[in-house]
Amino acid sequence: MTNLLIQNGIPEHAVVLLFMLPIAITIVVIGRQIIGVKGFGIATPVLVGYAYLATGLQAGIIIFFAIFIIGFIIKSLLKTVRLLYLPKMALILIGIVIGTVILLTFIPYRSEIQFPEAIFSFLILIISAEQFASFLIEHGPRKTLGITLETLAMATVIFLLITWGWMQSIVLSYPIFILIAIILLNLFLGKWTGLRISEYIRFKDVIFK
Repeated sequence: MTNLLIQNGIPEHAVVLLFMLPIAITIVVIGRQIIGVKGFGIATPVLVGYAYLATGLQAGIIIFFAIFIIGFIIKSLLKTVRLLYLPKMALILIGIVIGTVILLTFIPYRSEIQFPEAIFSFLILIISAEQFASFLIEHGPRKTLGITLETLAMATVIFLLITWGWMQSIVLSYPIFILIAIILLNLFLGKWTGLRISEYIRFKDVIFK
């Protein structure tokens, strides 16, 4: 399969990242079903993890937190202004775009950012901020910060996994076996009815008394 794709002009690096995608998705499912990490759904941690490929991990994390801070500031400024939901969301996203552009001038680890590919990473991070901004409007900054940190943790794990040389070689060599294993694992997780690790920690006094 991999040879066929490569022979038809698909770069090896792209093939690896495509086959890594089911693994990245399953990492998010494990985080939610087994560990109890919430985060912003499945797509956002995966997209952010892949976005780090062009920005670098350090710069990506800084941009990620900058989006949270800028979004919170703009939301606070608009708090007393009576606006419909979608225009308010648009203003928050526009502010995030402007803030990110300004931040690029001063951001540390600029040498890690790979232009022009990083532009698409910035687009992913900014558009992903819609879910963040929506959550911020509905639930406030404290709960949003917790979910943001959990999303960041999952995105970081995904980035480390998809850039791990050993895992890349395994996925490239045995893609069918990896896909079958991933499908079986998700079928198992779909039947999972046990407590999550976070719930064991939260209710340890009751469970282990």
